[in-house]
Amino acid sequence: KALFSGGEVSGQIKAMHILADKTNGFAPEDGSGYLVSLKYVTPDLALKGLKAGAAFYANGDTGLTDWEDSDVNAKGMFTDVEGKTKTLLGEAYLEYKSNMLDAKVGRQILNTPLTTIQWSLMPNFYQAAVAAVKPVNGLSLTALHIDKMAYGSRSATDFSLIGEKTGTAGVVTPAFAQSPASARVQAQFLNLGTAAGVAETSGMTALNATYKAGENFDISLWDYIAHDIANTIYADANYNMPIMKGAKLTLSAQYLKQSEDGDKLAGNINFSMYGAKAKVGNKKWSAYLAYNASNDEDGATTRGSFFNAWGADPAYTSSIFSRNAYRQDVSAYKIGGHYTIMKGLKVMASHADYGKSKTTVGALSATNDATETDIVLVYKPTKAVMLKLFNAIRTSEYSDGTALGRKQNHIRAIASYTF
Repeated sequence: KALFSGGEVSGQIKAMHILADKTNGFAPEDGSGYLVSLKYVTPDLALKGLKAGAAFYANGDTGLTDWEDSDVNAKGMFTDVEGKTKTLLGEAYLEYKSNMLDAKVGRQILNTPLTTIQWSLMPNFYQAAVAAVKPVNGLSLTALHIDKMAYGSRSATDFSLIGEKTGTAGVVTPAFAQSPASARVQAQFLNLGTAAGVAETSGMTALNATYKAGENFDISLWDYIAHDIANTIYADANYNMPIMKGAKLTLSAQYLKQSEDGDKLAGNINFSMYGAKAKVGNKKWSAYLAYNASNDEDGATTRGSFFNAWGADPAYTSSIFSRNAYRQDVSAYKIGGHYTIMKGLKVMASHADYGKSKTTVGALSATNDATETDIVLVYKPTKAVMLKLFNAIRTSEYSDGTALGRKQNHIRAIASYTF
C-alpha cells in the first residue's frame, strides 16, 4: 500500500495450531502460536533506488497451549521461555538498487543457500552487509559479511527434535529455554561465535558467483568463511528442458564441503555432501526424485557431520522434521510431487528415507533408517489468505523400537493473512 508519499507498509498475521501427535514423550503433542509482523519501506531518499526499511515482529502463545507438557519448549512456535509475547526489530536496513548494483546493510532476512531454512513463525534474522553486481548479462557477483544473527521460533526444534542434539539441523547449541546454561537466547542478536557456542569471532564472510544462461541453465558457487570456525563451499546447478507440451524436466545437482578455519574453535571438521534431483511437471502437477550422500570421515578428533550453526538447509532430501543428510555417512532418498485440485487448492506429498548415520549423541547411535512421509494440503483463495493442513509421519534413526519410541504422527493447521 502506498503511504507517506510513496513509502510502503506491509505485514502478516499468522497462527498455527498442533491438532494431534502420536504419544511418545519425544515430539510435542500440542501447542498454539502466532506471529504479527509490520514492515515499512521508505520512498527513495537522497537518490533514486536508495531506501530504508524496518520491520517489527511479535510472537507468542495464542492462549491455547498446554504448558504442563514437558516438551513445550521444543514445539518450535515460541521465542519466549513461557510463550509470552516477545517482540523484535528483526529488520532495520538501508538498501540501494540499480541496474548494475544491489546493496543492503543492516538487520535483514538473508536469502542465500546457507542462511535459508524453514521457519514456523518468527524467522531467523542476520545483521549483515551484502552487495551484488552484474558486470555482464547473466553473471552476478555477490559479497557479504555477517557479524550477528537472531534465532527464530523454530530454532529450539532445529536443535532438539529435528537435529536430535547432533548440531546438524541449523543450530548447534540448545536454547536458553532448553538449557539455562546456554547463551543462545532466541529473538536476540548474538555474535556468530556466541551463537555457535564458542568464543566471539569476526563473523562470517561469503563470496558468490552465479551465471544464468537464459531460462534453461544456471550455476552458482559460494564460499562461506566463518572466521576461526569453518570454511564451507557450496555449489549447485540446474538445467531445464521441455519434454512434452506444457511440461518440463529439471535436472539439478549440488555439492557441500566443509573444513575447519583458522583457530579451529569448533575443532577439526571434515564433511562433504553431494546431491542430485530430477523434477518433471508444470504448475498443475509435478513429481520429483532426489538423492543426497554424505561422506564417511571417521576419527575420534574429527567431526564428520555438518557443523550447521547458523540456519542452513540446502539439501534436496530435507523434510518437515528431518534433515539427516547432514549427518555422517548417510544415503538419503526422497520422492514427492504436487497436484492442483482446483484454482487455489493443491496437495503435496513426499516420502524420504535416510540411511543409518554414524553420528552419535552420547550413548545413542542409529538403530534403523530414519523415514518421513509428509502430506500437505494448501488453500489460497486469494493472494493474501493462506490455509494449510499437514500430516508428518516420522521415525527417528535413534528410535528404540518401543511403542513410545522416537516416532511422530503429527497434524498441524496454519493460517495466515498477508497485507
